[in-house]
Amino acid sequence: MTIQQTCQRLGKSESTIRRWIRSGKLYATIIDGVYDIQLDSPSDQPSPSQNEQMPSQNDQLITELRSEIDYLKKLLEESQQARERADMIAMQLSRQLDQKALEAPKTSWLRRIFTKRPT
Repeated sequence: MTIQQTCQRLGKSESTIRRWIRSGKLYATIIDGVYDIQLDSPSDQPSPSQNEQMPSQNDQLITELRSEIDYLKKLLEESQQARERADMIAMQLSRQLDQKALEAPKTSWLRRIFTKRPT
């Protein structure tokens, strides 16, 4: 049952239903981004043994997510360093081109092509 259906059935507001879900007063699972709230039978509630297993599973997921975050931070840092190196190379090449442009002959390219060269 969705949150809206539960609101109608219990005569409570949506914020109350969401608060009850967070506090554990109502049991709900999220399926494809939509809450599925169980009101009918208490047998659908997780057993104590399942509740005891959940923290260890959560701890494992948290550990995996933290290692994934560390890995992504490392990749981001490496890409930033590579970008800085590329910027440095581009700046050096730009300086070299500017210097060569200053050293270039002052005559136009058209004059250089059509002037007679001694043979």
